[in-house]
Amino acid sequence: MTTFEAGDITLHRVREHVWEMPPEGGMRVPARVFASEALLEEIADDRTLQQLRNTTHLPGIEKYAICMPDGHQGYGFPVGGVAGIDAENGCISPGAVGYDINCLTGDADVRLSFGRKMPIAELRERFEDEEAVVAGDELTESELRLFTESGEREVFEVETETGRTLRSTGDHPFLTPDGMVELDDIDEGDTVYVHPFEGIEHESPEEFTVLTEDDFADEDPQLVAFLKRHDLLPLKSTDEAFNRLLKLAGFHTGDGAFSGPQTWFYADSGDLETIREDVAALGFTPSRIYSRERDHEIDGNEFTRTEYSVKVGAHGFKQLLLRLGVPDGSKVESSFTLPSWFDRLADWQRALYLSAFFGAEMSEPSAVSNTNFYCPKVSQNRRTEVADAGEEFLRGIAEALDSIGIGTNEIERFEAETDETERLRLGVQSDAENLVRFFSTVGYSYSREKERKAALAVQYLRRKEHVIDRRAEIASEVETLADGGTPVSELKDRYDINERFVERSAWSGRSGRPRPPAGFPTFEEFCESTEVRENLTVPVEVESIEPAGVEPVYDIGVEHDAHNFLANGIVVSNCGVRMVKTNLTYDDVRGREEELVDALFEAIPSGLGGGGIVEGSGDTVEAALERGVDWCLEEGYAVESDLAHCEDEGRRPDADAAAVSKKAKDRGRNQMGSLGSGNHFLEVQRVTDVFDSAVGDAYGLEEDQVVVLVHCGSRGLGHQVCNDYLRDIEEAHSGLLSQLPDRELAAAPAGSQLAEDYYDAMCAAINFAWVNRQLITHRTREVFADVFGEPWEDLEMELLYDVAHNIAKKEVHDVDGEDRELYVHRKGATRAFPAGHPEVPKAYRDVGQPVIIPGSMGAGSYVLCGGSESMNVSFGSTAHGAGRLMSRTQAKDEFWGGDVRDDLRDTNQIYVKAQSGATIAEEAPGVYKDVDEVVRVSDELGIGDKVARVYPVCNIKG
Repeated sequence: MTTFEAGDITLHRVREHVWEMPPEGGMRVPARVFASEALLEEIADDRTLQQLRNTTHLPGIEKYAICMPDGHQGYGFPVGGVAGIDAENGCISPGAVGYDINCLTGDADVRLSFGRKMPIAELRERFEDEEAVVAGDELTESELRLFTESGEREVFEVETETGRTLRSTGDHPFLTPDGMVELDDIDEGDTVYVHPFEGIEHESPEEFTVLTEDDFADEDPQLVAFLKRHDLLPLKSTDEAFNRLLKLAGFHTGDGAFSGPQTWFYADSGDLETIREDVAALGFTPSRIYSRERDHEIDGNEFTRTEYSVKVGAHGFKQLLLRLGVPDGSKVESSFTLPSWFDRLADWQRALYLSAFFGAEMSEPSAVSNTNFYCPKVSQNRRTEVADAGEEFLRGIAEALDSIGIGTNEIERFEAETDETERLRLGVQSDAENLVRFFSTVGYSYSREKERKAALAVQYLRRKEHVIDRRAEIASEVETLADGGTPVSELKDRYDINERFVERSAWSGRSGRPRPPAGFPTFEEFCESTEVRENLTVPVEVESIEPAGVEPVYDIGVEHDAHNFLANGIVVSNCGVRMVKTNLTYDDVRGREEELVDALFEAIPSGLGGGGIVEGSGDTVEAALERGVDWCLEEGYAVESDLAHCEDEGRRPDADAAAVSKKAKDRGRNQMGSLGSGNHFLEVQRVTDVFDSAVGDAYGLEEDQVVVLVHCGSRGLGHQVCNDYLRDIEEAHSGLLSQLPDRELAAAPAGSQLAEDYYDAMCAAINFAWVNRQLITHRTREVFADVFGEPWEDLEMELLYDVAHNIAKKEVHDVDGEDRELYVHRKGATRAFPAGHPEVPKAYRDVGQPVIIPGSMGAGSYVLCGGSESMNVSFGSTAHGAGRLMSRTQAKDEFWGGDVRDDLRDTNQIYVKAQSGATIAEEAPGVYKDVDEVVRVSDELGIGDKVARVYPVCNIKG
């Protein structure tokens, strides 16, 4: 195989295990993938290659962007990605290092395409097939690229002044007038943006064939061939094209016409653009928008207005609409009713048709008095002989609305002004609750002005009803307290409300619901004072933010640059590994695995929540950020040899604690010495194979030896650092951001203040991660001493090595024969410097830096040494693990935690303990790629050479 095709990406084989994507379309350098053919098939299964291609657009990127053999889709930058970027003329990107995704509770309704909504938790099985609604410059739809599910986290309930609520983690961003702001930084009285249209709950439609070739038997075969070629024949109720046709058919029934083979639509110019988009999406070519002046007379008043129209010249389009039930000729004389298959549709599909018909024919929201509304009405004129069909048509609409809880008035039928013609009229009941449901679930399509007025009406009515509900609560409380003897004077002081209201509630009670207060605005005043943005979002004040317990949380990622979505109508939007040696053999541990795993699990905090080995005061966190493992040495948590066997001796001198936000420090304060969750773990292992005895001797490894692997990072502190700077960089360097194909690659230009600050903060987070792993090592030594009854020093529990993963470091590399300082971004990759490199610790300089590659808890891990070719082909880097094959959500569907745990114990004699069975399922051996294959590729490329293989004995997870 010399090429590999993955969608619109073609990879060319450069040599064994090296595949290249040549530069095109804005790529500054080629992209390279290091993989066998088997691994390449797995890498191509998600968006890894597209994300790698996007990475090549970063300014200053040198040589090529690289995906390691364990690569898989990340957020912006692929996991397993490496990029060397000029440290003087390039940039530094938090997205290429890694950061957290913030989350919502599972019941948050996400607005989807075609007027649907679905709880975010239910998207796990279908997110790749869905599009979410995004509030960009205009309301649009975007494919989903990620679905994440996390364990239980503390959540807060936000309630707006209109009564709308949403529960999220404190770090989830909400759209405000100042841009995206995390909930923790939003106060009561602040403004957020909402979209009042909610949509209808998704349900899978009944699948049936709407149109077949037989329906076009009398048409030109070329027309049939065209429709088949564009997947419009056969037309099924589950086709996306059918959903677009429902809207177009509904609107045309209201405000369209046929002329010969041509199909005409009449609407405002902006609305016609939307119609044109839907027509084009079906494979037809709409005309430009035509305009002409038309004279009109109503009640004796003459006036001129501009009429806009669009035509579709394709005869096949007209025939589609006709066979879908759109009337031909004079609608007044037609006997058309709703299509025969209309009742078989899902509620949201019926709403698509109706919303478009209402966009053409129904009156817009308007107030009959200061605070009450007319009922929206749709009217038709029909000749007397077909008036019964007109009534049937409106009755079908009423029944469809009733099925989704929207009440209508009786159909009115009376003689029209024209002889032998009857006027038929259907109105939506005008009580507030019914109107809100109508405007927020069906509303109007292809009519921007009506949509805008409906958005205002929903917000106004919700706010009004919310105020009345609160006044009713106060009235009830006042009446109860007054009956119990509380003086009215005291009640007047207790409630911030009109004194006369308190008196009436206390003395005479109330027979019905209260009215709005005297100063409540009229609908007209509300419209004048409330902005409706181009994307139809409106501002609303936050009324309360309250703790709401602990729940599992979820998030999605969208393709669109706006990087937001609608949830309940509200617009929302460092790691490493170390290995510790012992002088124990597997025989020393066998039979005591359960005792050991229980002791480790009890002693070392794990999971999503807080709690660490050290109680972190402000000074403690500052010291850890500034001095790294030096601080551990001073405090008695480390020995001198720990520093000697740690990358950079456990301290980044560029670290600046002042560059780390208070919020990040607070997140790290109670997590010092904790594993966290996800793929982080502590594993006791035995060495099963030594492939290179000379390097094995230098590393102090031999077969049957027991070692301990610790894989974790800087916990919430490092994630917060990335989040903080990502948002700042997006705002300060929007010009650079606009040149990149993915917003999540947001970067600060080298030499800018933000680039320097972020680098200093990231180095501080690296120090914190080293401290975290050192504290876990300290506690592990204590556990081993207790379990085996000997001091840890006598057990020779020395650190083999500690290497960081998700980082960007300033390093000197050869670029075109010249030494250049680069920001080497390694996201889910690890440094692998070869023998002789000055930054390799002296103890290992003759053989090369130790490289630790964790595998799954059922397949084992590897120790490598930095390969001789690493500096030439991979910026001194190699893979950092096996790499995931499936998402955590998919893993939990595929595996049952209890079964995985029992199988590992009974079949492999591996003892696993975790906070929950779900955590074990998420990390099941079948979730990961073949670590043997990943390491084979690394070894054969010469970027990381095999030294030893280790196999799990027992494992603890968050």
